[in-house]
Amino acid sequence: MKEFDPVHHIEGSSAILEPDGTWPSFYESEVYSFNFWRGDLRPEDDVYISPTIEASIEITRHARPFVVDLKFHDCDSIEMSYFNYQNVIEDLTFCFEERGFYADGVTPLPPYICVKIGTPKHTVALTFKCFKIEVVGRREIKGPPYA
Repeated sequence: MKEFDPVHHIEGSSAILEPDGTWPSFYESEVYSFNFWRGDLRPEDDVYISPTIEASIEITRHARPFVVDLKFHDCDSIEMSYFNYQNVIEDLTFCFEERGFYADGVTPLPPYICVKIGTPKHTVALTFKCFKIEVVGRREIKGPPYA
């Protein structure tokens, strides 16, 4: 299975890429918020929407710090710890996880995207699986963060 490349596998990633076209470092970034939406299942209306997570993270170690708003779709296996008044993270990582095959036994199911924000047992940490990630916004930070 191929490696997860945020530049190519995250919708809207171009909004936050470095000038050289690479994904920015999230080292010592700070989580502003996580918003969880449980989804909506209404079989009678043919509606099946799995949980969604929205995250706002300030990328602090950047020439011009900014807040990135990310949206994770169709989430599962969600675990969170240590969310408090100081939510500095060391990293944001992604990888693919195989899920097996369709009933034909040949065609592979779309893989999970495994997401890890922070470091469990050391910083705020959120781990989960999803099927789609998108950058929904970039907000420049004007002046000192607590002015």
